[in-house]
Amino acid sequence: MNYEELDVLLFGLTDLEQELQHSELSDEIIKEKILSPSFSSEWIPTYIVENNVLKLNVTDEIFVISRHTRFAKMLNHTHNLFEMNYIYSGTFYQEIQGEKFKLSAGDIIILNKNVEHSISKVEQEDILINFLATNEFFDNQFVFKILGDNILGKTIASIITNITKEKNFLLFRTENNWQIKQTIQNILCEAFDSKPTNPEIIKAYLTILFSRLLESESYEIFLKEGVRNTSISVVDLLAYMEEHYLDITLEQTAKHFQFSPAHLGRIVKKVTGKTFSAIVQEQRFKHAALLLQLSDQSIDDISREIGYNNLTFFYKKFQLLYGITPNEYRNSFKAK
Repeated sequence: MNYEELDVLLFGLTDLEQELQHSELSDEIIKEKILSPSFSSEWIPTYIVENNVLKLNVTDEIFVISRHTRFAKMLNHTHNLFEMNYIYSGTFYQEIQGEKFKLSAGDIIILNKNVEHSISKVEQEDILINFLATNEFFDNQFVFKILGDNILGKTIASIITNITKEKNFLLFRTENNWQIKQTIQNILCEAFDSKPTNPEIIKAYLTILFSRLLESESYEIFLKEGVRNTSISVVDLLAYMEEHYLDITLEQTAKHFQFSPAHLGRIVKKVTGKTFSAIVQEQRFKHAALLLQLSDQSIDDISREIGYNNLTFFYKKFQLLYGITPNEYRNSFKAK
């Protein structure tokens, strides 16, 4: 399938959309259709209603790419899955955790599990692509090697793996990024082609996609109500931590952003799924590992440079993180 064929497929009307195009459906009728097995070809019939919210619970390993059904709103609902929405064309009005967003072509929403969201009725030129996956679809290499090298990557990883258990989400504005658009087109051509889909090709394209997203500067992190309502810029906070990890403390960072240490610690935990001290320690030991690779500094000096005067503690922690001693780590690179 090429890009032109993809557009023909995405903009074409399904039988259900032809039926909906000239209909005005009430919320109750829409709910009945979503819950009805007779619409299983296009409406997932495994939703249940819980506290007046549609809820989808999937127990099997799954990765699904689909196009959003037009001409009818999608009621407030949740998934127990990782979800990513991409605006391929047009405009969408989406409500997420009670907050309304206007989304345009190129926008990408990454939702944590169980985030409540709904989508207003859209027209024929409005194309939204849904990506749904269970944790098992993303292997450790993808989560920790592709995503785990910076704070934004760790935030995405915490959403994919549901480490945070919080109802957080990310919004990327990628309208002017042709590389991201082309990568998503390649994913869709592979997913919607008539020949069997190769999941390894999809994963390879997803690796490229998320690598491109990590390069993006046009993104926002939205937190659970009660945290986002602070005046702090989460992006600035995480950037500050990455820049000053060798000499910062929670108290100093809290003072810099004019928050109490306890409150700032809660913000970091909710965004990253890790404590402030754990993130700082990880960054410091990455710095130590780099010095072991590229310098001739003694291990004692390296330990002191990253803030640990207790050499025994440094050895134990390094071996816990890397599986070998600092000497063995350095020698492995000398051998190469």
